[in-house]
Amino acid sequence: MKLRPLTNGERQLLNRLLEEDFPGRNELVGQIDKSLVEQLDQHGCLEFHNVTGPPSHVKSRIPVEGEFEDVDGVTIHILLHVVKNRLKSLEIFKNDSSEVVSMPEPEKLRLFRPE
Repeated sequence: MKLRPLTNGERQLLNRLLEEDFPGRNELVGQIDKSLVEQLDQHGCLEFHNVTGPPSHVKSRIPVEGEFEDVDGVTIHILLHVVKNRLKSLEIFKNDSSEVVSMPEPEKLRLFRPE
């Protein structure tokens, strides 16, 4: 397990996911600033470690998600997971389970709140 700080690209993606207000959002922002991550796969899925700060009382395990199209036209999904009031993981996958060809710019991400 190799823990590291977030890259600039990962931080920009998380900032985009957390642009809209929802219950527990501010606490998640604080948790991101202090945590380390482990990259889980080639898509860029992350697991958060050493998460500190106030607990985030979100309404569901996935308080926010986003999607955009890869250059091949297949939709990429980005889901932020929260477990026991702490950041747990960032999940990235494509509808057809293929490899991500090119991750679009974070500002192109369409946001959804499944709550």
